Amino acid sequence: MTSRAAVLVVEDEISLRTTMCATLTVMGFMTHQADSVDAALKVLGAERVDAIVLDVRLPDPTGLQQSGLHLLRYLRASVEHKHLPVLIFTGVPLSPSEEELVRVNGGHVFYKPQPYMVLINHLNGLLNSSAT
Repeated sequence: MTSRAAVLVVEDEISLRTTMCATLTVMGFMTHQADSVDAALKVLGAERVDAIVLDVRLPDPTGLQQSGLHLLRYLRASVEHKHLPVLIFTGVPLSPSEEELVRVNGGHVFYKPQPYMVLINHLNGLLNSSAT
């Protein structure tokens, strides 16, 4: 029996996070949810995660100005998570330096609103190519 791919959805807007997780579940994925960088790090430390759908603009109650891009950089610096497929899903245009950071760190950018199936098809392609 093949296990389902586990996707961590990091999104602070609960309606988007819930809808994305529900859609991924219907499409055969297992999902985990986080609404901040800190919550995402807790999930990454406790659960199997095969890919991440990541918002860029996330609240940071610690005042450290953490964002989805900080999490992307952390993932790429981590031996354990270095090769996780990461889809950036944002409603705010990225600056040229942010776009470069995403490109250099192997992220894939999608802008809201975007049909979830576009992301899921791309995610399937990334997961299938990393499995071979």
